[in-house]
Amino acid sequence: MPSNDAPGALPSESAAPPPTAKTPRDPLLDNARAILITLVVVGHAIESMDTELSNIIYTWIYSFHLPAFVAISGFLSRSYNNEPKQVARLLTGLLVPYLIFQTLHALEQDLLKGNDIGFTLWDPVWTLWFLVALIAWRLLTPLLRSLRYPLISAVTISVLAPLDDGLDSTLSLARILSFLPFFTLGLLCTPDLLSKVRKWRGARPVGIAVLVGALLFAAYTHEMFSTSIFTMSLSYDERDMSALYGVTTRVLALASGTVLTAAIIMATPRREYWFTVIGKRSLTVYLVHSMVLEFPRQLDWFVDLSGSGVTVLVILGAVLLTLLLSSGPVDRALSWLTSPPIERFVVAPRTVQRR
Repeated sequence: MPSNDAPGALPSESAAPPPTAKTPRDPLLDNARAILITLVVVGHAIESMDTELSNIIYTWIYSFHLPAFVAISGFLSRSYNNEPKQVARLLTGLLVPYLIFQTLHALEQDLLKGNDIGFTLWDPVWTLWFLVALIAWRLLTPLLRSLRYPLISAVTISVLAPLDDGLDSTLSLARILSFLPFFTLGLLCTPDLLSKVRKWRGARPVGIAVLVGALLFAAYTHEMFSTSIFTMSLSYDERDMSALYGVTTRVLALASGTVLTAAIIMATPRREYWFTVIGKRSLTVYLVHSMVLEFPRQLDWFVDLSGSGVTVLVILGAVLLTLLLSSGPVDRALSWLTSPPIERFVVAPRTVQRR
């Protein structure tokens, strides 16, 4: 897997082909990833808190940051055909990091809790479900492209799959099926459409207005429903939802996620800025921030915190953690974990040669 300055830099494009002179990185996508990965860290930092402000921000973030990440993954998968070199990148760029950090997370959690050391491959720890889901979505890409109505099929699967009471977090299956419409939406998107967004002068104010409107909506409604409608990790029954309520909220969550995904793309700056590098190195941020936050999370440091001022401080701390983990020295120091140079040990030589 290449360094974090290459397309492997972010979970949503870990299996993308290496960049060439003809296919430079898109600052718009890197900027969007920088914003989204920062929101990921903020969301995970405040999820154990129970203040008015943290609940509002958490609800707002989860209404769109996962759909947007998944949609970007789909867009970057448009050229995926399950060719040997692409499958090899899935192995070295997604599966191996999953195995490494699944092991590290299990050790960290057990040590912090004082439990016997245990390990499982089938139930991804906390944030690592995304790597497993990306592998599945990539492998499904040729199948999705062969369907006459891929988006309708994906929405149908997402809405109906949670009716199965046995659907759970095992190998991220619930989320693989539930977030499939967003991946498919990105898959169907074209560079021409992104070009039109860049050229439309009204895109940014409209996108910002929609996101601010969503924040205000979250402020007034966050106590009326559970954010589990956005995480989509279990069946309706496991979330104590009736079939009708589950289907209704799933359709609304898919609709709002689509609108807000479009809004974040429209609101994102188009040119390269100082923060663009965060998007380029978001794999490091994604994999390592949860290791850092496991300490206060497992030790319940955030549970008893209260007040808007404290919430703001935690949010600022999460932003600083994002900046630290995306810095050059830290990114390079951790690359042996986030992008281990072991391709020649796990990929068949003939596959490497064909690349």
